[in-house]
Amino acid sequence: VEEEDIEKRNEKPEWVEAFLQRTFFDGCTLHPIRRNEKNRYCINCDSSACQYCLSSTTHRHHKILKIYRHVYKDVVSLVAMEKYIDCADIQPYKCNKRLVIALNPLPHCGPILNTETSCDICKRRLAEPDLYRYCSISCKVIAFERKSSDLAPPFLSIMSPKKALKVEQLKHKRKGKPQRAPFF
Repeated sequence: VEEEDIEKRNEKPEWVEAFLQRTFFDGCTLHPIRRNEKNRYCINCDSSACQYCLSSTTHRHHKILKIYRHVYKDVVSLVAMEKYIDCADIQPYKCNKRLVIALNPLPHCGPILNTETSCDICKRRLAEPDLYRYCSISCKVIAFERKSSDLAPPFLSIMSPKKALKVEQLKHKRKGKPQRAPFF
């Protein structure tokens, strides 16, 4: 049984590719009423849905991800996504006091000066390159597909103590050394 678990952890979940290809925040054609944007993703049904679609009994016990907007791009809560895939090495962003990770790379800002401080795949600048290697879920998926051996880190796993430390480091204390934005 343990060998099966290890093999399963080294696989990419089937729904991830379709999830990354989806478009969100379009109006729902089934519910032509106010606030009907499709900002949810049902993993079981492999479909985007609005809040009214989810209120039906169809999705009652399904795995649902809520999609948010950050810098005009789709993002998902880090806490929610960690239940389904290993989010280690993906740069989180703060969005309305919530840590989120991007589905696809966010827009590039400025020229690439140092490849050591950028995403391994798309070369987007990372805010904390010593902690993270990818700027989005799609970049990590591409890296997973390119991995050279089964000894490379698994794609799907349970949150490790090392990852818990990274999340704790992002939470700033009220007092202490001030946190400043880097100068670019």
